[in-house]
Amino acid sequence: MKKNLITVSLLLGTSAFSYAESGTELPTINVYSAYATPINQDQTASSVTVLTEKDFASRNATYVSDVLKTVPGVAMGISGGRGASTSLFLRGANSKHTAVIIDGIRVNPADTNFDFGGLSLSNIDQIEVLRGEQSALWGSDAMGGVVYITTKSGLYKDKLFNIDFDVGTGSHRTRDGSVTISGQKDGFYYALHGDSHRTRGISARSEHIFNYTSISGQTTSNVPTSEKDGFHRDNTSLRLGFDNGTKGIDFLVSHSSQTLHFDNSAINERVFDDNTRIRETRYKLSGYVGNADDLFVHKALISHVKTDNDTTQYSSWSSSVGKTEYESEKLNTNYQLDINFDPDGEIKQAVSLLADYQNTKYIASTYNFNEKKLTEKSIATEYRLFTESDHSLSLSSRYTDNSLFENAFTARIAGAYRLSPNFKAHASFGKAIHNPTMSEYYGWGGTWLANPNLKAEKSLGGELGLLIESEDKHHSLDTTYFARNVDNFLSDENSVLGDYSHPNRAINRDGKTKINGIEIAYNSKFTDNLSSYANYTYTYIKSENDQYGLNYVRRPKHVANLGLSYQITKKFGSDANISYVGKRLDSGDFKMPSYTLVNLGVNYQVIPNLNIYAHLNNVFDKKYENILGYSQDGRNIYVGLKGSF
Repeated sequence: MKKNLITVSLLLGTSAFSYAESGTELPTINVYSAYATPINQDQTASSVTVLTEKDFASRNATYVSDVLKTVPGVAMGISGGRGASTSLFLRGANSKHTAVIIDGIRVNPADTNFDFGGLSLSNIDQIEVLRGEQSALWGSDAMGGVVYITTKSGLYKDKLFNIDFDVGTGSHRTRDGSVTISGQKDGFYYALHGDSHRTRGISARSEHIFNYTSISGQTTSNVPTSEKDGFHRDNTSLRLGFDNGTKGIDFLVSHSSQTLHFDNSAINERVFDDNTRIRETRYKLSGYVGNADDLFVHKALISHVKTDNDTTQYSSWSSSVGKTEYESEKLNTNYQLDINFDPDGEIKQAVSLLADYQNTKYIASTYNFNEKKLTEKSIATEYRLFTESDHSLSLSSRYTDNSLFENAFTARIAGAYRLSPNFKAHASFGKAIHNPTMSEYYGWGGTWLANPNLKAEKSLGGELGLLIESEDKHHSLDTTYFARNVDNFLSDENSVLGDYSHPNRAINRDGKTKINGIEIAYNSKFTDNLSSYANYTYTYIKSENDQYGLNYVRRPKHVANLGLSYQITKKFGSDANISYVGKRLDSGDFKMPSYTLVNLGVNYQVIPNLNIYAHLNNVFDKKYENILGYSQDGRNIYVGLKGSF
């Protein structure tokens, strides 16, 4: 099957891309995640998808998760409606295996995976999804890949004072609003942003009855619910800086507060309104001296992230309301020296030397507020080579000294070779690790036990791909085969044993977990008014000691996306998006059916710099679940007004 998929892709690609059509040149996009320094997207050898504001609009997106689920290699786990807890599974990896970087700040929590559910797009300029083993550059959180998010800075505004705003409303009493005041003059820039999001929501647990069958033949069904579980998030940020191309400094502070309502139990949904409140504050100060034309470039960054989480919920075990609290602080500092050789030559070479220090403090009520600490000190290096013939090579490695887990060495090699103007081969191979989280190591309450014998997960994997593109870059087809073997894959003990009658804990699976698959991604700009994207991902996961040899929970074998944008007139535009999520397993090894969603969007320019837009999501009112027992929205509408002055 894999061979057939590749063959079909190559045949289609050869006929479709053997010409170059006339048209305007596509803008240059820099990628910040793939190397130690920003590189033009066209020069990257790794599988990376870059999404900008134009992509957000054409994919009917309001939240980051709306965009991420359309990316090759991505599967999402969503436990309810807007703002609900949302996990990302990248190329079959666990949700904790993806490093999330926002403006250079590492924001992965100390106790669990990053939650994309409440993260809005209102202040985001660009999102990168980098796939594959990336620990050599980004550390232990990046075993599966990296999501790198860049917010708006004001640096690229052409005037001193600019106002951007976006207000919208939709089904379930949804109300959103954001405003950004920004500008720049003589290299000095600023951006003051605020946004607020509210929704009455839908029931977190499913309102409709669904029947489930496990791989062993067991059958069950859910208990339907009706309570509305709302979501509320407020966010504000301030960014100040100076950048003249040879030196710069950037200061960022942001604060967010959100409250999410959920159903801990479908049967007891009306006994108590279960909710989680999270407050997070981030600080960052960074600077650089020098640029790519200089022999030496110095970069430094210090960041601090503080998170407070209070969860109150009804427990059916004790028939009482309980509250859990935790406070996490993460301090990160790093220094980087770039050494550029022959910046004006036909072959450009560079070496980056990096030093990182990260200190994490974690205090939780389940540990009687005793402080847990984790310190990581690491050094890393990267060698880069780029040629004018569009060939590239990079070698990177990292050594990490960890205060709690085994010290580790990781490495990676990536390269690309331009076979012809229309064909480019790319490949990478790397070794990566992922350390257990605080809750996996120390436990969490009486139902999730500690396991101090846990070992770090270790991954060895790579990819091999062929990019076919027209010479003007208006059409591209990228077919990539990926594979990895993981030792000590972390799972919960009950799911491995198939026994949910006793307290749970994290364990390392015996043997190797093998993951492999294929990604096919197509992007096109047929004319100035018509563009499209399409992608398909096949993922297969097998553990040597699995009884059934099937994919792990919430990771479907087949995922596909298709989108089309058409500018009907100069002022009136439209888009359509189709998403397919294949069959998969969920908790208790229950089979989840596939589903297909269709979304439509239109936008109209009222006056220059002022647009009204509308999204009709889940057009055919599909009744489905993304996670077993948790509700997803039916047909819904959203209308907004967006402008810039």
